[in-house]
Amino acid sequence: MPLNDPKPQPFAPGTQLRHYKGGRYTVVGTCLIEATLQPGVLYQPLQGDSQDVTWMRPLAEFHDLVTTADSVVPRFVQIADANEKALSP
Repeated sequence: MPLNDPKPQPFAPGTQLRHYKGGRYTVVGTCLIEATLQPGVLYQPLQGDSQDVTWMRPLAEFHDLVTTADSVVPRFVQIADANEKALSP
């Protein structure tokens, strides 16, 4: 991939992510959103009582920056790739 390629790259299944609000998720796979043909990411929570629910979000939103009361932070941060254990929080 060229360094100036603006397209976000998908996450491999098994990649673990932390949402800026603290939730941890694992990537199940990728998809295409039927209405727009945008790439999407399928993911499941690693905590709570909804671990059997699969969520979908457009891939571009995983790389968004979010403004909080304290600063601007990434929406999701990768905490482990598909081949390693999760890093400390």
